[in-house]
Amino acid sequence: MLTVRSYRHSDEASLVALWNAALLCDPIEVPTFRRKVLLDPNFDREWLLVAETEGGLAGFCLCLRRRVPMGSGGLEPERGWITAYGVAPECRRQGVGSALLDRALDLLRSAGRREVLVAPYTPNYFVPGVDEAHYAEGLAFLRMRGFEVTSRPLSMDANIVLFDYAPYQPREEALRAQGIEVRALRGDELPLLLAFLEAHASPDWLREARELLIDTTRGLASLEQITVAVRGTGGSPVSEATASRASRACHEVVGYCQFRGEHFGPFGVREDLRGQGVGTVLLAKCLQTMREHGLHNAWVLWTSDENADRVYSRFGFRETRRFAVLRYDLGRDESRPYTRAR
Repeated sequence: MLTVRSYRHSDEASLVALWNAALLCDPIEVPTFRRKVLLDPNFDREWLLVAETEGGLAGFCLCLRRRVPMGSGGLEPERGWITAYGVAPECRRQGVGSALLDRALDLLRSAGRREVLVAPYTPNYFVPGVDEAHYAEGLAFLRMRGFEVTSRPLSMDANIVLFDYAPYQPREEALRAQGIEVRALRGDELPLLLAFLEAHASPDWLREARELLIDTTRGLASLEQITVAVRGTGGSPVSEATASRASRACHEVVGYCQFRGEHFGPFGVREDLRGQGVGTVLLAKCLQTMREHGLHNAWVLWTSDENADRVYSRFGFRETRRFAVLRYDLGRDESRPYTRAR
């Protein structure tokens, strides 16, 4: 007998084991489950669904809607998410996935949601969407159920053991002559970075930067992990020697990137300065810092084809995984034919 119910605290070990069996390319540990699921500000125990048979847990589906605003985006009252969804390999094609999805869509519909996205939720998404190669069966199932692909982001990786910053030094000097310096963030420049992110980046980028900055105050990270492009007003060059308190007061951050371990990003430049080499030097400088920290690789979890060709491939990044971001319209005509299993 198959039962779909809400998560119980006693499910933790079994659910993590099921997650790792069902999502072989995206395993987690118990601390990660607690941090990114149970401690997520929008987590609702009733919305973490598990499918249970006499043999134990057979599947799960993590649904979310905002209960806490995300920056300027607010509560997004018409949107909900499915961020993790899996069925034990031995239980597939037995109605488990359909039963979970039916319950999930009913939950989201009853909460007034108009659309469901898989899986670009912030702050605690696991992957951008459904891995097209490794979860092809699951992707086909969701498309058969009426989910539509809205974008196809990709992950990229690069080996940086032999990365050489020397070719980028002339470009860095040219930027310096224009009054733009690319270097590690300084401690008293936190307000400048936050102002840049609030004005030119997404709320999730701001969250990522805040978390890393907080870690620097606890001795868990260093400011070297954040590279910034800083411009002085009036086009005056910025240098350590001339960076007095008075002169630095008129400087502004116009680009930034960061890394945590081998994870590179977020990374962005103010829109009116793009195409002028600022991003190239930012990325190169950050990769050089990563190499100096003894890292052998750098990876980007989420980027577009445009950025892959325009930015990352020039630095040796290559596509590792391709994802499908999916959308389901809950306002669709219920008479529209699709398979609905109970």
